[in-house]
Amino acid sequence: MSDIELKRSIDAWFAEYDAHSQQGDVEGMAEMAMFPLHVITDDGAGNGYTENWTRAQFVQTMTAAMQDTPPDLDMQMTRTPFFLTGNLVAVITDAVVTGGGQVYAMRYADILVKVDGQWKFQTMVQGGWGDMLKSQPA
Repeated sequence: MSDIELKRSIDAWFAEYDAHSQQGDVEGMAEMAMFPLHVITDDGAGNGYTENWTRAQFVQTMTAAMQDTPPDLDMQMTRTPFFLTGNLVAVITDAVVTGGGQVYAMRYADILVKVDGQWKFQTMVQGGWGDMLKSQPA
């Protein structure tokens, strides 16, 4: 696959994932992951925090995180993939999220791997989730 085709395949994957996200379709998002899913974040005290999520943990956590999503949510994403091979990619996303009268800018990363010819995300890296994760039951 050419570099252009690889980039297009990642763009298509994220378009599908973003559509699930914007619709609040957590099960659809989970279908696009490879479990256990590695989560890397930090907490309010600046300490790193990691977890390995099962599908059930992903669905529970993302459902809770998305329940207060404002109806006027708008997400503008700029994604930069770094292909390690044709089957492994690290993607840096610069996002501006607007909703409920607030604007948030964030940067995060995802590691995607190919499984049976399909992209799946396996690692999420995003700051600021640690305090929420620590407060959830295991």
